[in-house]
Amino acid sequence: MSLLPFLLITTGGAVASLLLRHRAGLRGPVDGLALTAGTLAAVAIVPGQTLDLGGTTLGTTDYGRLFLALGSLVGLGLWLVGLAAGSRRDAGAVTLAILATSGLALALDDPRPAFLVASAGGAVGALLTTTPHGGRAVALVGIPVLRATVVAGVAAIVATAWIGSATGVLEAGPVSAGLAYLAVALAVAIRFGAIPFHRWAAPLTDVVPESTLPQVTAWAPAAFGIVALAWTEATVAPIALDLAAIRVVVLAVAIGSILLGSLAAWIQDDLEHMVGYAIVADAGVVLLALAAVDAEAAGPGRVWLLAFVVTRSAFAAWAAAARTTWFTGRVADLRGWAVRSPMLTVAFIALVVASVGIPGTAAFDARSTLVRLSMDGPLETVMAVGVLAPIAFYVRLLAVGLSRAESGRAGRPEWRPSLTAVDLTDVRAWLGRTWAADRAFSASVGAIAAAVLAVAISAGAFGLPGAAANGLPAREVPTASPDVAPPSFEPVPTRQGDSSPGQSAGASTQRSISRS
Repeated sequence: MSLLPFLLITTGGAVASLLLRHRAGLRGPVDGLALTAGTLAAVAIVPGQTLDLGGTTLGTTDYGRLFLALGSLVGLGLWLVGLAAGSRRDAGAVTLAILATSGLALALDDPRPAFLVASAGGAVGALLTTTPHGGRAVALVGIPVLRATVVAGVAAIVATAWIGSATGVLEAGPVSAGLAYLAVALAVAIRFGAIPFHRWAAPLTDVVPESTLPQVTAWAPAAFGIVALAWTEATVAPIALDLAAIRVVVLAVAIGSILLGSLAAWIQDDLEHMVGYAIVADAGVVLLALAAVDAEAAGPGRVWLLAFVVTRSAFAAWAAAARTTWFTGRVADLRGWAVRSPMLTVAFIALVVASVGIPGTAAFDARSTLVRLSMDGPLETVMAVGVLAPIAFYVRLLAVGLSRAESGRAGRPEWRPSLTAVDLTDVRAWLGRTWAADRAFSASVGAIAAAVLAVAISAGAFGLPGAAANGLPAREVPTASPDVAPPSFEPVPTRQGDSSPGQSAGASTQRSISRS
């Protein structure tokens, strides 16, 4: 099976990186080789393959391959940016561990083990990131992260096991099914640190460098969110349930994360917190896909989820490059960056285009579709504008960049690499001096590359919309148990063109029920 080489490379690379954590001279090459090999192995995954593991099946899909390929490529880029920025060297191990667990979670056809594996990846990544700071950081940051990850994982696993069985039979009444849906939706909110569940995520920005932050707060929860979207699409959407009251709770969390997350990013004084809250804001749109309870929302939800994690990774790369160039991450101390750092300006423009979007592009249309499917009336109009709130903190950064730099705070104005005098008598020392002189340039090149990739994904490159139509290996759609026949579980009419009632989910009828 083509997925196995990827799992072996990423798992082996993560273990090797941990074993070599005290030998920086060997750990760096091992991380780089494993991330590069993992990227190639992800590209080589063949969709449509399955492997029976005795009751559980591993399967590959176009979307899973694209997610893992982009995750590996972005992880490699952030690792290189982290090296140039002088960040801690744990990014490689964190990325490899998250990629390994994400690959397994996206291949499982049963949501229960998939949630378990995705939760394990998030816990391992967070603990690996916080451990180097010592016992105090683990107590103040690592333990809350672990607690949130465990709570979310247990809630999702119990909910999916509560209302279903391994045979695909729905074994719950309407109340139980509704509560299970709410538990899974809130579990996703907890994993992403959505407001008001952001208390564990905010402190991470104090101990996690920009180049590693997206791995822990975006990529690891993304696998969890993809599994939740697939479960909602296959289990909740096909049945007629009155979820109006429950959807209000999920919508409140989603809207609060979008608006308050953008506001929090706008008022932050440092780039790390700005990146962290930008991730929280974009994660609110993922919750809109769950709030829609509509089979039509799953595809756009997967499009947005992948576009958002790539874009926020590019924002983190830009923040790391800005810190390296200007020797600070404080927004007030970055005056004049847009004037004196043209490479940062190019990356920033591409970043804004990717994250805000252009009408007609895949990410923009997916976000608009999720707003339309999850709400209607005046609230839909308000949120159509509200999802553009990230423009506010981008405008603030640009205004600071166009202002005059304070005396003594000017950053490195170089827009081309610097070559120190060649010393053939000590080549290693010469390479070290050259690398140190070009750190800002290297980080800026990495930020540009990440931003360009984000623009491509936002536009729907690499067949993203088609791949997102089917996110995970096919699961048998649950049917009502013979022993449970609640009145609410009535058949709903299929839309024209649907192949079967189980596949169509009666999305239009569901919206009318849930909005009543």
